[in-house]
Amino acid sequence: MIEDTKKALEQKFGDQVQETRNNFINSDFIIKSHELIEQGFKVYLLAQGTNTPYKGSNGHLDATDDVYKLIDMFNQYGANSNVAITLRDSKLVVLDIDRHTPDKNGLQTLKKLGIKTNFDNEVLETTPRKGIHVFYRVPDDLDVTNLKRNIGAGLELVTDKITVAPSFKEFRFQDGHIEYKYYRHSGKPFNEANMMPNWLINLASSVAISGDKQMKRVPKYSIQERWQMVLDGFAEGERNNQVVSLAGYLLKVHVKANVAYEIIQKINNESSVPLPESEINTIFRSVYNAEKRRRLGGGL
Repeated sequence: MIEDTKKALEQKFGDQVQETRNNFINSDFIIKSHELIEQGFKVYLLAQGTNTPYKGSNGHLDATDDVYKLIDMFNQYGANSNVAITLRDSKLVVLDIDRHTPDKNGLQTLKKLGIKTNFDNEVLETTPRKGIHVFYRVPDDLDVTNLKRNIGAGLELVTDKITVAPSFKEFRFQDGHIEYKYYRHSGKPFNEANMMPNWLINLASSVAISGDKQMKRVPKYSIQERWQMVLDGFAEGERNNQVVSLAGYLLKVHVKANVAYEIIQKINNESSVPLPESEINTIFRSVYNAEKRRRLGGGL
């Protein structure tokens, strides 16, 4: 090989290496993952264009808040790997609202339930299939492992792990055409998410018997457990769930609203760690409105 040709090839190869390094350093995926770690979240990687862990990886069990470990993962799997976070470690949940088909539209389900939502001030992302992920902070005394995932047609409450922006989904068509569609983040950063609203806690604390149709619902607590609340007070770590459950039960058996409220207030005041009165007011109002919708045929 003549010297000029050799130098030209070496220069070309060197340029390619430098370009690869620059792409790696400037990768939006890497930058986003580091931002998430700075916000206090644990991050792991998924195969490019999918929600699937890389073969040979441990998926969410590899989640880390160590920047150096994360760089090693990107070196191993690629700078454009999809990015995901573990929710339980971060005290977040995600309301996953699908809008795939007319009969599976989460926004329509919320409207039918009489729940008026405004996500303008929430932390949210749009998904590649035009769905919406709304991020909420979990109250300290709420155990999300007791909440239901499928809470209505086109509505899921995700409590374990979630793919976040910037990430993308790869769509392959029969004609060989490939499209890449992205998760889009808007609003505040994840660590500024608002507290989980009581209407969502109420929805996720019970589950429909018949598929996605919000018909007769299975109570979270038995009648005996509810009477135990009356005797012992609301238990720390379960207070929100127990207030929702007992208030809902009292209203459903036609105890007058003011009497039911007084009972809830008295039990709360005698609990070892009472909830703030403002929080009791908010929860009771949410349960009362849900009971009104149920009596009008709204499904709750």
